[in-house]
Amino acid sequence: MRSCCHMTALPSITAIESASAAVRAVERGSMRIRKYQQQQLVSRAAIAEMAGVQRSAITNWERRYTDFPSPTRAGGTDYYYLSDALTWLKGRSVPPRARRDDEGADATYADRARTALVAASEAEAVEDLEAEGFPAAPGTAGDETDGEHLSPADILFREQDEGQWGSGSRIGFLYLLFSLVYLRWAQPRRWAVVRRAAAQGQAGTHIHRFLPAVAQHVEQTLAAQGVTSAMAVRLEDLAPRSPQAIVRLLDKIESSGRGSFTELLGHHALEAGLGSRDAFTPPGVARLLAALLGSSAAQSLYDPNGRGGELLSAVLAARPEQGNEAGGGIPAVTIGSAHPGTRDLAAMNLMVHGARPELLNLTGTTRPWTEGHRRRRADLVLTNPPFNVPAVPVDADWWTYGEPPASNANLAWPQYAVMSLNEGGRAAVLMPNSAATSSNLKEQRIRHALVDRGAVECVIALPAKMFSATTISVNVWILKPEAQERSSGEVLFIDASGLATEVSRKLSVLEADDCALIAAAYHSWRGTGGNGAFLPDSRLPCAAVRRDVVNAAGSSLRPADYARPARRPNVDAEALTDPYGALLRSREEAGRADVLADSRVAGFRQLGGGLGLPIDTAPDDWEWRNLGELCELQAGPSPSLLPKDAYVLGGVVPVVQPKHLRDRRVADARGTAVPYDKAQRLRRFALQEGDILCARTGTVGPVAHVRAGQVGWLFGSNLIRLHRFAPEVCPAYLLAYLSLSRTTEWIKSRSEKTTVPSISKADLQALPVYLPTWSEQKRIAGALGALDEQIARHLEVAWAATQVHKELAEQLVGLVALQGPTAPASADTFPERTSR
Repeated sequence: MRSCCHMTALPSITAIESASAAVRAVERGSMRIRKYQQQQLVSRAAIAEMAGVQRSAITNWERRYTDFPSPTRAGGTDYYYLSDALTWLKGRSVPPRARRDDEGADATYADRARTALVAASEAEAVEDLEAEGFPAAPGTAGDETDGEHLSPADILFREQDEGQWGSGSRIGFLYLLFSLVYLRWAQPRRWAVVRRAAAQGQAGTHIHRFLPAVAQHVEQTLAAQGVTSAMAVRLEDLAPRSPQAIVRLLDKIESSGRGSFTELLGHHALEAGLGSRDAFTPPGVARLLAALLGSSAAQSLYDPNGRGGELLSAVLAARPEQGNEAGGGIPAVTIGSAHPGTRDLAAMNLMVHGARPELLNLTGTTRPWTEGHRRRRADLVLTNPPFNVPAVPVDADWWTYGEPPASNANLAWPQYAVMSLNEGGRAAVLMPNSAATSSNLKEQRIRHALVDRGAVECVIALPAKMFSATTISVNVWILKPEAQERSSGEVLFIDASGLATEVSRKLSVLEADDCALIAAAYHSWRGTGGNGAFLPDSRLPCAAVRRDVVNAAGSSLRPADYARPARRPNVDAEALTDPYGALLRSREEAGRADVLADSRVAGFRQLGGGLGLPIDTAPDDWEWRNLGELCELQAGPSPSLLPKDAYVLGGVVPVVQPKHLRDRRVADARGTAVPYDKAQRLRRFALQEGDILCARTGTVGPVAHVRAGQVGWLFGSNLIRLHRFAPEVCPAYLLAYLSLSRTTEWIKSRSEKTTVPSISKADLQALPVYLPTWSEQKRIAGALGALDEQIARHLEVAWAATQVHKELAEQLVGLVALQGPTAPASADTFPERTSR
């Protein structure tokens, strides 16, 4: 099992607990350590993790004690020699209040660090110790990763941010990962050469040749495809820490799949700061286009605005494995690219998936129809063009469906896609919603011509917030050569705007099931030949509309104008049984909560004088204590331990964020979850029943307690956990005290005056708490806890009543399907979408 510590691999000291003689020798400096072992570096977060303290404690020690080790700067981060850190920690005894159950009076933070290092030991570390003549720690032998295959994101953040790799910029390290994944999958012979050289160079004589050799392999193979790359320049600022770091990185790349290259493209878009016109298409959208059109036996693929090659690589990934290194059986692939910083990445991405692409090197001011590529043909054309950019002029007679306005090239792209198709081919073009209904006369004429001549086959409205770089909503236009006439002359409209899963306030993603549902509707309609037998899924509004009806409606290609939710079947009274029963049950539970709250509050004749203190009770036996004396405070994991992209669809362990702290309870946090293996590495941040969470950044102050059903969830970076409460404090009373408006104001007044308010753990520890006797704490907590339960139960009543209202409104009012002014009377509509 890998450790969750943020630290480098530790070849000389990982099995220290059982090899105590080796440790003493290290600390005395009497053991001769190999040079690369002396260079083991750890970050402040790693020292804190090993010592079992918060990161702020390391910073405080560094400021307070002049003998604290001096840092070494690498890759923009401070690191410390591990041997220096261990020596210094040996002189720091663990205070009695902070001791763990298994720690004695003479325990030091160095002892904790040794225990953590034993847990973090890896097979190669044990082998190094055995080579020095020291015994291995029990239970440390075995596979290095315990069967764990790290994702590219793990490689990126663990290998570089923790200092395991060495020094250099994040973007430079990302280009190294691109290069290695490319060699691993697209150039297996050269990959074998790199691996052999790394294995032979473990003595350190060839470490300086590694990066230039990798860059040379990449540049030479891309040059053979006519692609220029400056990979050597991109890797210049990198410096591997040791030959072993190189071998370890290559081992992890070896276990990565072809899809890891596409995953890394998302990191590149963030690091390189690409704008919406150059940013890569989201993976969910790329998978949808592959599901719609990738199953065809296309022999040629073309993307005139290739970005990172993600659309065509998604189609290639959906095809059966070819097993031919030279790309036998892979379609001919052509891709246009106007961004010099992503052109080589697009070529590498496609080559990773078995293709040998032809690249059309466009400039930023040209379009594919202006550079002699107008006659290019392919069986399948997919593209995500730049939206709302000026149209580069060509002869007006060249446009088959009409000349686009000079100010906007939106309607030029679908024309070019149709004109690039072979007979029987299909095109999918991502288009802004505005292009479907634009009132510009030239654009109206183009839409009219495309529809009238049978070039538009299907239009799909995608959910909002699909793209992180733009807020523009998008449709998919599926096009075909106009000669391919359907007997019915219809256009299929699919409104998928109600699908997708919201992963943040600004971003939603299409899941695999969403893509399959949309593709099934399209393929079902094509399979019927428009003969009326098409029966789409009831969750997805669809309409097959005659072309003349579409043009009569102003040539609108907006699916919502046609694919309306259809009339619901009549619902009898029995259909309301479940929601109404839920309302009755919630009302009964609320009634019981009312009785309990009344009885608990009745014991206080007047709410005032502190936390519900009766006016005839003198607080002589109350005392002021600091919060840090009453419990332990633990800040959430650092962003390097829990980066934003750790949250994934299908994650199984929820991570609580400040937004989930509501009415002193933790709301459902399953929308922000991480995989199980990631949660295992963060298990020291796992919640226990009775823990209290406090928001430390942003809207500081909100608190909540953890209930039984939330045990094992994690808490995020912007929270502080209060746990391991002192015997003299009742946690429920402390929750109530922290909820006071005066307490919240105290916290806010001590928040750092920055763009985003934040309170430190040290400041929160100093919070003065007015502590009554134990019995009085229990009485106060009982009354306020009963009120909290009353609040929660009445919120459930409101929710249940809302559901009954919806059902009853459908029964009493929704007997007639919604009709709008532009809905064509002859459009066949199908049942409603369901939101997620």
